[in-house]
Amino acid sequence: CTPRSPARQLVREALERYGLNPEDFGQFALCDVVGRPGGGAGAWQGEHLREVGDWERPLVLQELWKPKAGWSRRFEIRRRQEL
Repeated sequence: CTPRSPARQLVREALERYGLNPEDFGQFALCDVVGRPGGGAGAWQGEHLREVGDWERPLVLQELWKPKAGWSRRFEIRRRQEL
């Protein structure tokens, strides 16, 4: 995995790392989630979710776009059927 790796490759590698079949990558999508801390115990509240295109390069996206003060971003893998 490199900073220029496409989302599709990152999903495959994450599935493999967590003991799932990497060939099932088509059932999953990488999502760009922007949110902020909320509630007690350091909970994180996602406010905006966007499915990252299979050929987008999320690590480049993360490097070039920073959320406003008080907000943060994280990437999550979700089943496509749930989106």
